[in-house]
Amino acid sequence: MSKFCGSLLLLALITFQSCIASQEVVSRKLKFSPRARPPPSHHAEMARYLAHTVDWCVIGTTSTMKGREGLPFTNILSVSDGPVNNSTGVPYFYVTDLDQSGVDIAKNNSVSISMSEYQTGYCSDHSIDAESPFCTRLTLGGKFVKVTDKAEKDFALKALFTRHPEMKHWNHSAPPNHHFYAAKMDIDFIWLLDSSGHGAAIISPKKYYAVKW
Repeated sequence: MSKFCGSLLLLALITFQSCIASQEVVSRKLKFSPRARPPPSHHAEMARYLAHTVDWCVIGTTSTMKGREGLPFTNILSVSDGPVNNSTGVPYFYVTDLDQSGVDIAKNNSVSISMSEYQTGYCSDHSIDAESPFCTRLTLGGKFVKVTDKAEKDFALKALFTRHPEMKHWNHSAPPNHHFYAAKMDIDFIWLLDSSGHGAAIISPKKYYAVKW
């Protein structure tokens, strides 16, 4: 009898832990946009959907490192184009000039950032590999600039801190000379791959920003 009760207790504990794990997954997914995934043929909408849904990206800069001058360099940056319920399409960042990407940008602020739909869980849920064209990829190109307008800076910090709460402590916990600040990309190039057989789509910034959210 005691073994039976022990088994029931173990089963209940495993079930409870599974429920907690499921709740954590649900909570994580609620960070992403509740908006429905656009169909593949709607390229501008898909680009805006992905730019709003992901929380981080790969940034490509022109290296200034000794022995690597002029060569491509990539890094990871957290990103937000607005709070969960307010997409602007503008990628905002919270950065320091002491990071290697910041050092590169100080010399040449033409950059690219890439985002993958794999972050959203859609590709893994449908057994789609990250390199498959059916797992949407987005690359944005443009100038990486500091946000100087006060109203826009307030919005950018809200967009970043609501999606990345840890950031609000970085200027207090990092060494005093790090000076994290809000930055953004002024987009002039948009490349999207979200299906097979038609190649990548080049989207004009005008069409991208015209998407209603």
